[in-house]
Amino acid sequence: MLRAKQLRTVIDRDTSLTVGVTDRNFVDSSRSNWLGTGPRPLRSVIWYPAGDGGQKEIINDTQQFPIPKRVFREAGIISRKKYPLILISHGAQGNAEQMQWLGYYLASKGFIAVAVNHNGTDEEERKTNGMTLSDFCMWERPRDISAVLDKMLKDPTFASKIDTSRIAVAGFSLGGATAIWMSGSILNVEELKKLSSPPPELKKAIDAEIELAKTDPVIIKSIKHSGDLFKDNRIKAVFALAPAIGQGFTKQSLERITTPVQIVVGDADVVTPMAVNAQYYAQYIPSAKIIILHGERGHYVRPTPDSVRAQQYKEVSEIAIGFFQKTLR
Repeated sequence: MLRAKQLRTVIDRDTSLTVGVTDRNFVDSSRSNWLGTGPRPLRSVIWYPAGDGGQKEIINDTQQFPIPKRVFREAGIISRKKYPLILISHGAQGNAEQMQWLGYYLASKGFIAVAVNHNGTDEEERKTNGMTLSDFCMWERPRDISAVLDKMLKDPTFASKIDTSRIAVAGFSLGGATAIWMSGSILNVEELKKLSSPPPELKKAIDAEIELAKTDPVIIKSIKHSGDLFKDNRIKAVFALAPAIGQGFTKQSLERITTPVQIVVGDADVVTPMAVNAQYYAQYIPSAKIIILHGERGHYVRPTPDSVRAQQYKEVSEIAIGFFQKTLR
């Protein structure tokens, strides 16, 4: 067992900058929540280079980090300069906390990183089965990112610290698709239905959502936007880990993308097979580059030791940091 002093030494050795963390309960007043009772909630977690103050917390998540990490909640932000901003989109059925590995590593290298909770609470999602409405109506995700970006650029703490010429999006799985969506791709829902099959464990839930979508006014209104263009010109770079729903995006829209796109995927990924997802994106996006790594890389279906997962996340984060440092100069 490590003593407290030894633990601090191990933690401190692994990062360049001290990391701060805070939460924001953003809302998008232009859209309704699924209950139809108020605005769409966009709870977000922000990691950033920390200055003075804050309450010390230790993150001891062995699946996300090889060693415990120290962060300072509500610490001040280092005020000497502006920082690039990276918005992070989690995977289906996920949440912002599952992306803290990327948020932390980005902040430790001089980025402000904001992970958006696309999914609300079970009550807000009217969740009675294995799928949230926010994942079923996945086209709400790029709108979530743009709305949170709007909020960050007005935030009393962070607005003056963001370099608006250096804003990017990163995402995993459906979040990776969300990131690419924001660079100008357009979804064809009928094509997606025809070319892809949902996981067997979600089929019943998806069928139930399809039936609900025939009568529910909030969902009907949302579906009308499924084929919209969600390109956000403020986004200067895109990083996608194991992006999903590749064949649902039209080839023509992918071919028009000029934003730098870095795709990373594991060669053993069975959840988002790379041939019809990562490689499909890379084939049709002229500005895309793809890195294929060994293993599953995010979609851990097979038994994988925590230490292996954590080290693989660290490797992916290093690729993301290098990509953003190069493209957001």
